[in-house]
Amino acid sequence: NRDAGQREPQAVVADVFAAQAAELRAQRTVLIDALRAMPGIEKVWDSEANMVLVRVADAGKTYEGMKTRKVLIKNVSTMHPLLHNCLRLTVGNAQDNATMLAALQASL
Repeated sequence: NRDAGQREPQAVVADVFAAQAAELRAQRTVLIDALRAMPGIEKVWDSEANMVLVRVADAGKTYEGMKTRKVLIKNVSTMHPLLHNCLRLTVGNAQDNATMLAALQASL
Protein backbone atom coordinates (compact mmCIF):
# COMPACT_ATOMS: atom_id res chain seq x y z
CA ASN A 1 0.00 0.00 0.00
CA ARG A 2 1.20 3.44 -0.86
CA ASP A 3 0.70 6.47 1.32
CA ALA A 4 -1.79 8.94 -0.07
CA GLY A 5 1.05 11.37 -0.93
CA GLN A 6 3.20 8.86 -2.81
CA ARG A 7 2.94 8.42 -6.56
CA GLU A 8 3.75 5.49 -8.76
CA PRO A 9 7.36 5.63 -10.06
CA GLN A 10 6.08 5.55 -13.64
CA ALA A 11 4.07 8.73 -13.00
CA VAL A 12 7.13 10.49 -11.60
CA VAL A 13 9.24 9.44 -14.60
CA ALA A 14 6.49 10.57 -16.99
CA ASP A 15 6.45 13.98 -15.30
CA VAL A 16 10.25 14.28 -15.64
CA PHE A 17 10.08 13.38 -19.35
CA ALA A 18 7.22 15.84 -19.90
CA ALA A 19 9.22 18.62 -18.24
CA GLN A 20 12.31 17.80 -20.32
CA ALA A 21 10.25 17.78 -23.52
CA ALA A 22 8.70 21.15 -22.64
CA GLU A 23 12.17 22.60 -21.99
CA LEU A 24 13.49 21.29 -25.31
CA ARG A 25 10.52 22.77 -27.18
CA ALA A 26 11.14 26.14 -25.53
CA GLN A 27 14.88 25.95 -26.26
CA ARG A 28 14.19 24.96 -29.88
CA THR A 29 12.21 28.18 -30.35
CA VAL A 30 15.01 30.26 -28.79
CA LEU A 31 17.61 28.47 -30.92
CA ILE A 32 15.71 28.90 -34.20
CA ASP A 33 15.18 32.61 -33.48
CA ALA A 34 18.90 33.07 -32.72
CA LEU A 35 19.91 31.18 -35.87
CA ARG A 36 17.58 33.26 -38.05
CA ALA A 37 19.16 36.44 -36.67
CA MET A 38 22.75 35.22 -37.14
CA PRO A 39 24.71 36.69 -40.06
CA GLY A 40 26.05 33.92 -42.28
CA ILE A 41 23.11 31.57 -41.82
CA GLU A 42 21.38 31.45 -45.19
CA LYS A 43 18.28 29.46 -44.17
CA VAL A 44 16.78 27.87 -41.06
CA TRP A 45 14.00 25.35 -41.53
CA ASP A 46 11.12 25.09 -39.09
CA SER A 47 11.37 22.02 -36.88
CA GLU A 48 9.17 19.93 -34.65
CA ALA A 49 12.09 17.67 -33.69
CA ASN A 50 15.10 17.96 -31.40
CA MET A 51 17.18 18.95 -34.43
CA VAL A 52 17.31 22.03 -36.66
CA LEU A 53 18.47 22.11 -40.27
CA VAL A 54 20.40 25.16 -41.47
CA ARG A 55 22.09 26.18 -44.70
CA VAL A 56 25.40 28.05 -44.63
CA ALA A 57 27.73 29.29 -47.36
CA ASP A 58 30.33 26.53 -46.77
CA ALA A 59 29.17 23.53 -44.75
CA GLY A 60 32.58 21.83 -44.82
CA LYS A 61 34.40 24.87 -43.44
CA THR A 62 31.75 25.47 -40.80
CA TYR A 63 31.69 21.81 -39.78
CA GLU A 64 35.48 21.75 -39.37
CA GLY A 65 35.39 25.00 -37.37
CA MET A 66 32.79 23.52 -35.04
CA LYS A 67 34.82 20.33 -34.67
CA THR A 68 37.93 22.37 -33.82
CA ARG A 69 35.87 24.10 -31.12
CA LYS A 70 34.76 20.68 -29.83
CA VAL A 71 31.10 21.18 -30.75
CA LEU A 72 29.84 18.27 -32.80
CA ILE A 73 27.17 18.78 -35.44
CA LYS A 74 26.17 16.73 -38.47
CA ASN A 75 27.27 17.80 -41.94
CA VAL A 76 24.42 16.51 -44.11
CA SER A 77 25.44 18.43 -47.22
CA THR A 78 26.55 15.33 -49.14
CA MET A 79 23.52 13.17 -48.32
CA HIS A 80 21.32 14.62 -51.08
CA PRO A 81 21.64 17.48 -53.59
CA LEU A 82 18.80 19.35 -51.85
CA LEU A 83 20.91 19.40 -48.67
CA HIS A 84 23.83 21.25 -50.31
CA ASN A 85 25.71 23.22 -47.61
CA CYS A 86 23.28 22.08 -44.90
CA LEU A 87 24.12 21.23 -41.31
CA ARG A 88 21.98 19.52 -38.70
CA LEU A 89 22.15 21.00 -35.21
CA THR A 90 20.84 19.29 -32.09
CA VAL A 91 18.66 21.26 -29.69
CA GLY A 92 20.06 21.15 -26.16
CA ASN A 93 19.56 23.00 -22.92
CA ALA A 94 20.17 26.75 -22.72
CA GLN A 95 23.88 26.39 -21.91
CA ASP A 96 24.48 23.80 -24.64
CA ASN A 97 22.72 25.99 -27.19
CA ALA A 98 24.68 29.09 -26.14
CA THR A 99 27.95 27.16 -26.53
CA MET A 100 26.88 25.87 -29.93
CA LEU A 101 25.77 29.31 -31.14
CA ALA A 102 29.08 30.90 -30.10
CA ALA A 103 31.05 28.16 -31.86
CA LEU A 104 28.85 28.44 -34.94
CA GLN A 105 29.27 32.22 -35.13
CA ALA A 106 33.05 31.79 -34.91
CA SER A 107 33.04 29.02 -37.53
CA LEU A 108 31.01 30.71 -40.27
